Amino acid sequence: MKLKTTLLAAAASLAIAPAANAEGFYGAIGAGLSYMGYENDVSNDVPSGSGPFAFDSSADYDNGIGVYAALGYEWGTGLRTELEFSYRQSDISQIDPMPGFSGFPAGSIAGDTTTYAFMGNLLYDFEGFSDSVTPYVGVGAGVATVDHTVAGSVAAGGAPTPALSIAYGSSRTSLAGQGIAGVAIDLAEGLALDISYRYFAPIKRTFTGTLNGSPAAIKAGAASHNLFAGLRWSFGGPAAPAVQYKDCWDGSSVPMAAECPPQLVEDQSADLDPIGFTVYFDYDKANLTPQASTLIAEAADRALQNDIDGVVVSGNTDTSGSSAYNQALSERRAKAVREALIANNVPADRIRSEAYGESNPAKATPDGVREPLNRRSDVTISFE
Repeated sequence: MKLKTTLLAAAASLAIAPAANAEGFYGAIGAGLSYMGYENDVSNDVPSGSGPFAFDSSADYDNGIGVYAALGYEWGTGLRTELEFSYRQSDISQIDPMPGFSGFPAGSIAGDTTTYAFMGNLLYDFEGFSDSVTPYVGVGAGVATVDHTVAGSVAAGGAPTPALSIAYGSSRTSLAGQGIAGVAIDLAEGLALDISYRYFAPIKRTFTGTLNGSPAAIKAGAASHNLFAGLRWSFGGPAAPAVQYKDCWDGSSVPMAAECPPQLVEDQSADLDPIGFTVYFDYDKANLTPQASTLIAEAADRALQNDIDGVVVSGNTDTSGSSAYNQALSERRAKAVREALIANNVPADRIRSEAYGESNPAKATPDGVREPLNRRSDVTISFE
């Protein structure tokens, strides 16, 4: 019980830690329900038999607890690898009756099963599912130390139901595997709520024990279903370079390598030249920054001083992520700028949207590179 309390307190103390970025090291910790259920076999080493009588049954357990801590690395391709330490504990409820075996009903048996495991996990994140929600699946393999501490007895109920007693314990270490499915929900930059299901299954081992006071070898399983909630936080990964901005004549800010919007001159003929400007977006975002909203409003105001012939909005992305996802992201970026122009009184029937995904970079980069100059929508306004 002291270990259980200590581990849960550790989970709570780390809840304020900062979730994994797209690439780099991360840590994770969680706690929740561990359910050993009705599927764990217990027998006296059947078929060989060991002890005064033979039985082959299953053990039922009350709901237990589990905690885990992990250290991993996210490779920037959707794959993650991690090392995980976990602890699980469940109290036994009964050993089920079988034909010719009365079993040990609730109240006649007590004890628990404790499992410590050290696992290596391989996981895959389904990136692009949502701006803030990332489902994932994974598998794990490693070693587990299982400690059964069980004892029970039933009084004789008259022939052919004799008195029975059982006890088994000690620790055994064996190979173990697990299947994992979960979802990470972004809470803040570098911090995510991690909700996961794990099916955990150590290989069954034989434990020393007694049946009716005589030495016996008891084979018992310790598989469990686990529902955990925890936190995942990033640390030590490569940070994206900060984008440097410059102020333009109209009060807007653009990246240092980009051109400011052209200035209008007093010559009326210059007003009839097309107006071109670029709206930049944050990584994997399609919402407008305050600077972008100001830039669009001022461009719309200048354009409305003349007769607008047409407006072309071209959405683009960098090369980070899949081509299909980037195509959809460029469409959302073009749509965001189009809606902002309409909100600033530019006629909707004069606006045409285009989406180029990652195929029209302002700055050529290798695949998978986050380039701020490519996360943009280009706008051209022409006049009659």
